[in-house]
Amino acid sequence: MIIDRIKDRTGNYTGKLGIYYIDLNTDMGCFVGNQDVFPASGMVMLMTLIEAFRQIYDGKLSKNSIYKLKKSQVSTGEITYGAIDSLHDGISLTVEDLYRLSISVSDNSAFNILLTKLGITSVNATFAQMGYKNMRINRHLFDEKKIRQGIDNYISVEEVGTIFQRLYKGQIISADSSADMLECLTHHQRTNVIPYNFSEDMKIAHISGYDEGLILDAGIVCCENPFVISMAAHDGDTRKAEGLMRDVTLICYQNSMRL
Repeated sequence: MIIDRIKDRTGNYTGKLGIYYIDLNTDMGCFVGNQDVFPASGMVMLMTLIEAFRQIYDGKLSKNSIYKLKKSQVSTGEITYGAIDSLHDGISLTVEDLYRLSISVSDNSAFNILLTKLGITSVNATFAQMGYKNMRINRHLFDEKKIRQGIDNYISVEEVGTIFQRLYKGQIISADSSADMLECLTHHQRTNVIPYNFSEDMKIAHISGYDEGLILDAGIVCCENPFVISMAAHDGDTRKAEGLMRDVTLICYQNSMRL
């Protein structure tokens, strides 16, 4: 059974680990690991993507709304992932630009700007209404005051997995919104975990997150028998975690091809 193969591969990992697999043809799944809730890191950008689409769908926001970049308001004083910090002051960015930059290149400044427009309270309320009890945004990225207070954002490995399952089935906001969000997630450019063992022709919709001692990746491998894989590791050897996550993804793919 696939759960036994995953356990065999991950059994020697000494840190906190969560892996959730769903076969999208049968909706059968399994969880392996010792923890489900993790610091979100860049995976928190999945939450603002969904909230942006909800507000657009409800008519509260237009994807063409313009934000004029004020670098003094978004600069963190350090090099971060993304493109916005390299753009000139005053450039016009749409809401669509912001959510696409946050997803495709994990743009931290795009996330922070978008989160301010959407509102932390609104994001959390939407996820609570969707039934997700462990997905929560508590601060902007690089909010040093809250970081010093130990305040963080959190995701659930299992809940992220079910979000991708519902996106695949067209059940997040609307069928069209779900399809558009999945299309956006296929442009995520970090390829060192879930996409690692596949050719560039393999369609993969996913989102990742990285921080010191933390690695997360979750999404859909759109092979002949598509599947969801959601993974996170913390407080262990991240190189070993990265390797086992690659191997687990391949195990899940091999399992799907036997079905």
